[in-house]
Amino acid sequence: MKLKNIIKHLDGTIEIRDDRTLAEAQEQRIGYAKEDCTKHLYESGIDTATQQNAALGIYSPERCEAIKNYNAACRNEYLRCKALILAATTNDEADSVTFQPPVPEGL
Repeated sequence: MKLKNIIKHLDGTIEIRDDRTLAEAQEQRIGYAKEDCTKHLYESGIDTATQQNAALGIYSPERCEAIKNYNAACRNEYLRCKALILAATTNDEADSVTFQPPVPEGL
């Protein structure tokens, strides 16, 4: 996948060249949003096993519900980002979309 190129000229000026197509920029940003979603879940202590345990009801009902709610909130944020990225009409617009994770409660 193509990336933005940062070119430093001898006169000290810096040029940022973006050779990506809009589709490539969108694909790249969607990938970053997906990685951010997974990272935030794991950093909150909600790895795959924890999610499975919550789905099976192994934890207290309150904790299971909190884990499921946070997982759903992160998924919804990812879907929000994905929709904005796909609606972007320029690479800069696609690149400006950031994953804003919800604050976990009751985990």
